[in-house]
Amino acid sequence: MSFLNPINALIAAGVTLPLLVSLYFLKLRRKTMAVPSTLLWKKSIQDLQVNAPFQRIRNNLLLWLQLALLALLLVVWARPTQEAQVVAGDRVVLLVDRSASMNATDGPGGIARLEAAKAAALEVVEGLANDGVAGAMVVTFAQRAAVVQSFTNDVDLLRRAIADIRPSDQRSRIEPALAVAEQWVTAGDGDSGNEGNVLSVYVMSDGKVQREGAQEPALPGATLNFVKLGRSDTANVGIVQASARRDVDDPTKVQVFAALQNSGPDPLTVNLTLLRDGQVQRTRAVVVPAAMAGGEAGQVGETFALRVNGGAMVEVFHDRPDALESDDRVRLAVLPARQLRVLLVSPGGASQTYLREALVAAGAREVQVMAPDVFERMSPDAIRDGGDGAGEGYGVLVFDRYAPLEEPRVASLSFGAAPPVAGLEVVPAAADSEASSQGLQSVLTWKRDHPVMAYVALDDVTLSKPGRLVVPASAQVLAMGVAGPLMAQVYGAQGLRHVVVSFDVLESRWPHHWSFQVFMVNALETLGLSEQVGAGEASLAYRTGESATVPVSGEGGVVRYQGQGRAAGVAVAGSPRQGRAALAGFEKVGRYDAAAESRTRVASPYDQLVVNLLDPLESDLRSAETLAVSSGAPVASMAAAGVARHEVWPWFAWGALGLLALEWWVYTRRMRV
Repeated sequence: MSFLNPINALIAAGVTLPLLVSLYFLKLRRKTMAVPSTLLWKKSIQDLQVNAPFQRIRNNLLLWLQLALLALLLVVWARPTQEAQVVAGDRVVLLVDRSASMNATDGPGGIARLEAAKAAALEVVEGLANDGVAGAMVVTFAQRAAVVQSFTNDVDLLRRAIADIRPSDQRSRIEPALAVAEQWVTAGDGDSGNEGNVLSVYVMSDGKVQREGAQEPALPGATLNFVKLGRSDTANVGIVQASARRDVDDPTKVQVFAALQNSGPDPLTVNLTLLRDGQVQRTRAVVVPAAMAGGEAGQVGETFALRVNGGAMVEVFHDRPDALESDDRVRLAVLPARQLRVLLVSPGGASQTYLREALVAAGAREVQVMAPDVFERMSPDAIRDGGDGAGEGYGVLVFDRYAPLEEPRVASLSFGAAPPVAGLEVVPAAADSEASSQGLQSVLTWKRDHPVMAYVALDDVTLSKPGRLVVPASAQVLAMGVAGPLMAQVYGAQGLRHVVVSFDVLESRWPHHWSFQVFMVNALETLGLSEQVGAGEASLAYRTGESATVPVSGEGGVVRYQGQGRAAGVAVAGSPRQGRAALAGFEKVGRYDAAAESRTRVASPYDQLVVNLLDPLESDLRSAETLAVSSGAPVASMAAAGVARHEVWPWFAWGALGLLALEWWVYTRRMRV
């Protein structure tokens, strides 16, 4: 037996018990009277003793009855409880939260909240009465709910089901779990004839459940008990937001953003570190503000800049130890420039050969050559889907000495001609007397910090007929010659990038210079990445509980992903269908590597997936005192140590009433005598 209010009862006992006993020690001082002689008094000595304030206490039935009555009243005040014995015919539903915050190790001796929840659930099971009980069931919930043990009277089955509950890094949603319990409020087990029995629902959680505006199922007629796990003052620093975005003007420049949250009462300083492919790039001290008392946690954001031409695995983590590990690190798979399908529109000749070989060497997955007249007969939709209806369009158009009649609907690179963009024009060298009189020319300056011109050297490149460009005010001039701009980047009406070179590649020695290939690689990556910048996000990452659909080749076998790091030992599988495989929601944060069977191959970059928590509510480890549900007022929490206990003070109150009647009877009997 235990007590819910022992301190107050002990204080009252310390005050009332001595007062009651002292009443039997004290003697009334009698009035002094004059008498003619004391000979008639046989107990004169006793009379003298009567005037003393105290006497030796005697064995008195009234005293013992009053002490017992007071003791029972004090026990009632202490609110005694005992382990629950479920009334015959009752049913019990155990809802065990296994979300990310339940992994917090803020229990006695560093025990995790989930382990404390399992221990509390076992207390309920141990208190079940076996005779006439409809049974108990065990339901776990995080992102989704799952029945791990249906209604049964077999305590061993319930014990094993509770022991087998495994932690997850998903967020907590209580609505699915309550929906499972709701169907048993009015409906019983038809086979056992237990319809309409009382339902007791125990929610083992820290109360950090998602509130997304959806109304939780009501549980009228059920007894809902919220068993609070964890502490209300646990401090934690976690990364709750992360993203990688490419710069609009320079797609090779990646901005990595991370937001940190502090649920503690004091500001904390942490070292935030950025890794790229396992190598430290930056470390920065960050002050995370404190949480408001009873309010929102403090947050601060930090941004790192990286230059990523291809793909990279980026990690951000902080170094402060705390109660929750799953939100201390995030991973982002920065996507490389996609292997593009390139359409080269050229009238033929040696320049076509040079450009085609340069495009292949620059990493284009497919280069298709097309004559200008054929190109003009293609519709914009045909250009988008690659001309074959496959749905995969050309990533970049390259024009060789040809200007299309309409502005391209795809990013483009032009040599010796310009697309019809307002304010843009190529002035040939033959029409420019100043330029034609100069003979061979060199490039005077070029914009070395532009992504298209990165690592390009033009100081020893000579041009025979360079011509010049007339560019709009919004254009970026990439290279200047004697007569004017030689290369420029402009934006068309569709917001697409177009890089224009004023001269034919054969009118220069540039194709024989190493910087030409560098230029082609830069142009292809920049123009190809510009298609991805529109979406903003430059990384591939998932959150726990989120499912994924990955492209695969082949229909046979099963696609399997094996977890690494914190997710080690966790496998995720999916069956290929129509070139794609659907994966179930991820349980744990970490990296997952594809281990597909021989008949099935996962397309890059989906062969390596990263999963993060990124949930402010799960990272806020301050346990809730109440659990709000739609069935009525918020359910107040009860300590885990007191779970599955019933208050038994009414029995002591009835006993006190009986003693009071007995004491009154004894007292009245003595008064008559």
